Amino acid sequence: MTDDNFGLIHYDFQLGNVLWDEHEQHFNVFDFDDSMYHWFAMDIVTTLKDLLESGRQEEQVAKAESFLKGYRSVLSLDEEMIRLIPWFKRFDQLYVFSRILRALENSDIDNAPQWYDGLKGKLKLINDKTRQEFQHLGKNKMIHWVTPWIIFLYIFTKDR
Repeated sequence: MTDDNFGLIHYDFQLGNVLWDEHEQHFNVFDFDDSMYHWFAMDIVTTLKDLLESGRQEEQVAKAESFLKGYRSVLSLDEEMIRLIPWFKRFDQLYVFSRILRALENSDIDNAPQWYDGLKGKLKLINDKTRQEFQHLGKNKMIHWVTPWIIFLYIFTKDR
């Protein structure tokens, strides 16, 4: 762990938290409530999670290539950080899972708005799916990468 690979990260760096200022010709990033000290590569994982969430495979590749080109223009990433990407992805899954569990704890509210039960249901479904993935990983004793993460590793290592 060094100052070059570890420090304060945004941890929620996704398109919904970035605004383009046309007048000033720069991006503004906001929503720092999830910031934490972690390896800088963790922000790559959370960003790509957002970028690789939807679209055709070709679009996902183009988005990932663009992001990584911009990232590499500012910071480099050594081989060890690239090898740790699966563990960062796992950390992200565990962190999100625990945050949802905590949000659902004591979540029965009298006179809640109509949408509230729907939100709770969606959060429970997300955690049920994640729990199944954890059980699958436990049985197979391996880290499971879905196609977008394989695409990411290919893009990140193809020029090396």
